[in-house]
Amino acid sequence: MNAFRIVTILIGLVPIFLGVTGIIFGAAEHNGGADAAAALDNQYRYLAGVYIAVGAMILYSAGDVKGRAILLRFALLGWVLGAVGRMVSWASLGEPASWQVSGLAIELIVPAVMILWQARVVKG
Repeated sequence: MNAFRIVTILIGLVPIFLGVTGIIFGAAEHNGGADAAAALDNQYRYLAGVYIAVGAMILYSAGDVKGRAILLRFALLGWVLGAVGRMVSWASLGEPASWQVSGLAIELIVPAVMILWQARVVKG
């Protein structure tokens, strides 16, 4: 269980880091440093805050792996839904940057692995 808890904590830190940097730097960090439209930047920073909340839920679930199992599953569902959004964007507007394609793969694989691993830990 300790390995699962450590990995859960590390995974939870990722969206917190990305959320904090998203709030600080805004959408311009993905626009070559050029200002983004105000509405786009506003939405981007809002969603960065939601990303921080998802990371916090993941971290919180690490404190009681069995008792907070559902919370972790819902937080990981947020990752998968984010991947769905990426796929819709890809289908609508074309292939994104390579790091975003990598993100898509991670957002589909990591939740699946974690949910399966969590099920084994909970059955324990």
